[in-house]
Amino acid sequence: MPGMTAYVGFYEICTPKKGEYVFVSAASGAVGQLVGQFAKLLGCYVIGSAGTKEKVGVSFITLP
Repeated sequence: MPGMTAYVGFYEICTPKKGEYVFVSAASGAVGQLVGQFAKLLGCYVIGSAGTKEKVGVSFITLP
């Protein structure tokens, strides 16, 4: 279900456009990780948050 939640929430509810900024709260979770990937694939700038420094360090890399 995380995949459907992320897909519908991102593409159907938010309707983002290339070049827009996307903030992902709880980005280290299942839904947040997928939303971040969808946003990057679409060409958006992604900003994510996580509860601890450890989660940030493990979950995120900088993509070109």
